[in-house]
Amino acid sequence: MVVLHVRWAAASSSSSPPPPSSPEEEEMEFLHECAASTPVEDVAAALAGVAALQARLLSLCRSLRERGAAAAAAAGEVERAVAEAESYASKEQVRYNRFLSPRALREHIKNIEKTAVTALQESPEALCLQQKSSGDKLENVQLWWAGKELAMGKKLCDYIGVNDKTKIIIRLKHVPQSS
Repeated sequence: MVVLHVRWAAASSSSSPPPPSSPEEEEMEFLHECAASTPVEDVAAALAGVAALQARLLSLCRSLRERGAAAAAAAGEVERAVAEAESYASKEQVRYNRFLSPRALREHIKNIEKTAVTALQESPEALCLQQKSSGDKLENVQLWWAGKELAMGKKLCDYIGVNDKTKIIIRLKHVPQSS
């Protein structure tokens, strides 16, 4: 299996993406594993999905931290769930060669939402925990490796060869939609 060290820029604000030099843009990283023969469009879809879940989870954690908890007992329970989720989705996981699982990211999101709603005794809407329907910012992505954009009609092995014991650094970039 090829190990992809994915780097991408996450905007801390949930509105429109900031310019590349903006201080609000945070560099995110995670590891992903796939076969060398995987089509580039499948890799792009998988990476965009994990990146969107990672961004959602960290945004949710940041939102709850900024909000603060009213009751001290509830704060401890929510704080523990948030700290656990932040630790899992952190780019520090790359340093320890730990892969992010979309299933685990979704479970952390559900756990935080359930804990916050239960502990703070408010509805998800009141806590602003529901996912925004503005559309996924990472649905149109480009993959870059070694200064080249990976074409969607090709396979990963067309660029890196057939060796499945390869580790490469991929840059995931959002392509703005032209309307």
